[in-house]
Amino acid sequence: MKSRLISLKRIVENEVGHKLHTPNRKRNYTYARAVFCKVAREMRTPKPYSLSEIGEVLNRDHASVLHNINVIFPFAMQESSFKLLYLTLRAIFVIDQEEEGNFDEVQTLVEKIVMLEKENSALRQKLDLLKFGSGSFDKLIEGLSKEEIDEVYQKMDIFVRAIKSRVYL
Repeated sequence: MKSRLISLKRIVENEVGHKLHTPNRKRNYTYARAVFCKVAREMRTPKPYSLSEIGEVLNRDHASVLHNINVIFPFAMQESSFKLLYLTLRAIFVIDQEEEGNFDEVQTLVEKIVMLEKENSALRQKLDLLKFGSGSFDKLIEGLSKEEIDEVYQKMDIFVRAIKSRVYL
């Protein structure tokens, strides 16, 4: 059950660029937490999450969650970026009464989003490794397809491990 809350938290963190559980009172931190709390409270799986369950994900108590929803959230809706974030997350995570049959579709989409985030992170790491050094490696792989670049990366991985263990092929 809480996996949906954790997925929601990761998505919000990726969108705003910082961790929600950080004890910071800057506006963009508090507004992001308020949006998270509001969307989490509106989610139904099959019943709404309690204030304590939402607070547990943020390392806060139920009163902080209630404060975020009732006091901070209306201020966050004054800023277009947070309003857009809220509406987008609500469209993904909140199931209206007439759409309850689509719950499995929403869950599948959430799982796909999490999987794509992991894949994106892995590809960024590969790209960072390829760009490391003088940049001459970029010229070598220029024009190759993704599959060919993956093959080069795999062979480089084997070669690097051989060098580290001082066993030459």
